[in-house]
Amino acid sequence: MCSAAAKEELGSKPKRKGGQAQEGIARCTFEDRILMSDIVFLRAWTQVEVPRFFNPLTTALQPRDRILQLMRIVAQLRRKKFNPIVIPNALLALLPFESKPKDPPPCKKKLGKLRAVIMEPRKCKIRAFVTQLQVLKKEKMKKKKQKENEKRKAHEAVKAKKELISKKRHREERRGRYREEDKAKKRKTRRSSES
Repeated sequence: MCSAAAKEELGSKPKRKGGQAQEGIARCTFEDRILMSDIVFLRAWTQVEVPRFFNPLTTALQPRDRILQLMRIVAQLRRKKFNPIVIPNALLALLPFESKPKDPPPCKKKLGKLRAVIMEPRKCKIRAFVTQLQVLKKEKMKKKKQKENEKRKAHEAVKAKKELISKKRHREERRGRYREEDKAKKRKTRRSSES
């Protein structure tokens, strides 16, 4: 659809006949014939007069200065507080990872975490010993992983060499087979040409 504002003379009574042009007339062209069942949207603008001054009076008994002061205080006090969004756990489990909230809800501190725990010297030594054992275990696991990685890399290198050698051998075998087939074809052509 193509629309344009119509000229002033398109009113019900053109200016030439002494009439005034009507506002809101538009000329539109459509690609096909318009039916009664068709819906046509026309984006149009109209002039709206906005009141220039607005002076709310809460009560006529108070002086004018007091009203303005009250309005300012009310405007400052009215700050919207929004409740946090609470998503049910059943719905949260169904959401994809992108839509899940990234910040976990703040958990309340338990009483055990707030309490100071003073251990006996024997228990303190036992705890230090256990942490040392854990550190040693972590170091051993790290070294073990490094050795496994080195072994795997060496094994892959050997495997790659073997594959390269086997590929060369297969290529040579194929070449030998093709040579034999070619010689056999040549012999057949010679025999057929001789006889």
